[in-house]
Amino acid sequence: MLIETTPSRAQGWRAAIWRRLKRLLIVAAIVVVAGWLYAASFSPERENWDGQRAELANRAVQSLPVQPDRDALLSDVRELASEIYAGRRVDSDGGRLAADYLVGRLQALGIAPLVPGYRQPFSFQRKRIRQFWTGGIDTHGVNLLGVVRGQSRPDDYLVVSAHYDHLGEHNGAIYPGADDNASGVATLLAAAAHFKAHPPAHSIVFALFDGEETGMAGARHFVDSGVLSMAKVRLNLNFDMLSRSSDGVLFATGTWQHPELKALVDPLRAQAPIVVLYGHDQPRPFWDSEDWVHASDHGCFHDACVPFLYLGVPDHADYHRPGDTFDAIDADFFVDCAAFALSLVAAADAAE
Repeated sequence: MLIETTPSRAQGWRAAIWRRLKRLLIVAAIVVVAGWLYAASFSPERENWDGQRAELANRAVQSLPVQPDRDALLSDVRELASEIYAGRRVDSDGGRLAADYLVGRLQALGIAPLVPGYRQPFSFQRKRIRQFWTGGIDTHGVNLLGVVRGQSRPDDYLVVSAHYDHLGEHNGAIYPGADDNASGVATLLAAAAHFKAHPPAHSIVFALFDGEETGMAGARHFVDSGVLSMAKVRLNLNFDMLSRSSDGVLFATGTWQHPELKALVDPLRAQAPIVVLYGHDQPRPFWDSEDWVHASDHGCFHDACVPFLYLGVPDHADYHRPGDTFDAIDADFFVDCAAFALSLVAAADAAE
């Protein structure tokens, strides 16, 4: 038997639906407001950047204990940011040329390979918006892994990392990635040179990761691959963007999660010629770009419960733009940042 719905009954259904919709809208509004208030509570003042600056204003600036080779440092950035590498995008001819150059540099420094030929290949699916519902694009990258074996604690590892990929070419323009992240790569190579000449207590892996710009694919593969047990890794020190800052500030991120690491950083920041601030590591809403805990490859180590320190500068006008060139870096600031990074690795190696 066909039963017709009366107008009053239909109106009742519509009213019930509207009541439920209003409840959902109210809940959504509460969530948005609560999220905004939560985000607002994590202002720069909460991390006390002004207070940190004031404390460092009268620091006794002196030469940091480990200094990089300035010429080699700048030469590596100039090379990697040159047009021949076409922005070093993962799975591109330019990226493969960059890998060849870096393998040559590791060999020239006398750094032993952690894996045969230094190369750890990996594959992943790179998705674009139009491939959201499909399998994406098969993409192949390669991490480059060297090691200096420790003298007294060879089974305990530090992992010094930097990603060598960047964005490649878009609409006919090359994105050179001098600061992001040829600067971090050059700093890693300077650290490798130092510890080859001054053997460390711990074993130190020098990891040049590919695919950072596509979701930290290379670092994630390294952490998950088992080529090195994460239980043996005492600390990850990740370098990403060290060569320019509009206000001369370098951030050390990771001490909120691991406050004991301040014992390594504090003595160095008290004498560094640059201002080194703590921050960008307190819990924030997922949409807050000031949360750097997963902003680069160190996030993969953090997820694997490995302590990390990330050194980097705030985004600048040429971040992820064609203007991120060698000529735009601040050479003196960069050398000071690299000296801080190398001295920090040495302090970590000296710690028990």
